[in-house]
Amino acid sequence: MSAALDLPFLQRALAAGILVGLATSFLGVFVVIRRSAFFGDAVAHASLAGVALGVVTGLPPLPVAAGVGVGIGLALNRFERRSRLPIDTILGFVLPFFMGAGILILSLAPGYQPELLSYLFGSILAVGPESLAAIAAIVLVAAPLLLRYRGALVFATFDPDGARVSGIRVDRLLVLYQVLLAAVVVASIKVVGIVLVNALLVIPAATAKMVARSVRQMFLLAPILGVGCVLAGLAASYGLDLPSGPSIAVTAGLLFLAVWAYVSGRRASALKGART
Repeated sequence: MSAALDLPFLQRALAAGILVGLATSFLGVFVVIRRSAFFGDAVAHASLAGVALGVVTGLPPLPVAAGVGVGIGLALNRFERRSRLPIDTILGFVLPFFMGAGILILSLAPGYQPELLSYLFGSILAVGPESLAAIAAIVLVAAPLLLRYRGALVFATFDPDGARVSGIRVDRLLVLYQVLLAAVVVASIKVVGIVLVNALLVIPAATAKMVARSVRQMFLLAPILGVGCVLAGLAASYGLDLPSGPSIAVTAGLLFLAVWAYVSGRRASALKGART
């Protein structure tokens, strides 16, 4: 594996994986505590329309998808406030409509099936210089904003009324959160794919939640787990000639199950000891 690290395509894959693993897992803490995993999933599926526009027009797909994803995130926030429909109903419309539109647009491009599979299930080993630059740009913008407003977002999540009284503009903060979530989701598409994007967005943070004693510990532990899952999944993908996106998703899932079994076992032992 060490000799393989001299290969440019693997270097790009590692860089993209580490960037995405850090950003998605850190943002995933907010997703878990705000219970907004479905939002990220819907934006990921809807961004296929942006990918399709990029492929058909010859433009770089990720920047186009980022624009579409952010636009959808902003539109969802406004539509939720102005309509009488619950957010899960709105997202239930967005997910199939935009994904269907993306597939229809891609069907107009010759040889669209390999391109479609790449974006649906991820192809981290095929990350090119342009895609890496787009991923880096998104992460380098999103990360400082998340760090700066982390405390306010947590406050607004657990006590929105108290946050408003304290002078925090909760509505604007939630718009920023949804925009960053949309952008980071799009950045993850090349790594794990549209179908599996929630693997990095939710599973590391959910795993961290089972063992962390505070939200602060979740923020520290989740990125470590996310990057670890990416690196282990990438190593399995390269060494065993497996698809990269599913390898990363399964690695994250296996880690979650192992931690869950460990925590459940400790709790069962503690209860048994208390009874005796």
